[in-house]
Amino acid sequence: MYKHDPSTPLVALKSWLLARVDKGERCPVCNQYAKVYKRKLNSGMAVSLVRMYKAAGLGWVHIPTVVGSRSREEGKLRYWGLVEEELEKRPDGGRSGYWRVTPLGELFIQGKASLYSHARIYDGRCLGLTGDQITIKDALTEKFDLDELMGT
Repeated sequence: MYKHDPSTPLVALKSWLLARVDKGERCPVCNQYAKVYKRKLNSGMAVSLVRMYKAAGLGWVHIPTVVGSRSREEGKLRYWGLVEEELEKRPDGGRSGYWRVTPLGELFIQGKASLYSHARIYDGRCLGLTGDQITIKDALTEKFDLDELMGT
């Protein structure tokens, strides 16, 4: 970890950290671990996308009921613009669990659109897409790889 001089400007510390987040590093200010993860559009995600579409087309789907707890990665499909979450909260303030396939998701399922294979994720946000262009058939053959995700 980088020990900084308290007089170091924050802009310099931010620059230092940004140069290291692809591999991962502790923030010199708050000590939080900062890392950009490359998430692959994998077969578990693709299968869930198809199940959602088969259940309701472009309509809302209750993920726990329709898809179950197979991959628990359905929400990550949003990084590619393939699904969107119902934003209305339950009475207790929790998430509703409803998602729907987007028009782009429909085109992807139909083989009429290709997407970048990876999303660059930091703190739950997509910083951009990267990698090779893939189709739904390509995604269905890609297994989840923890070592690739962790960069090891």
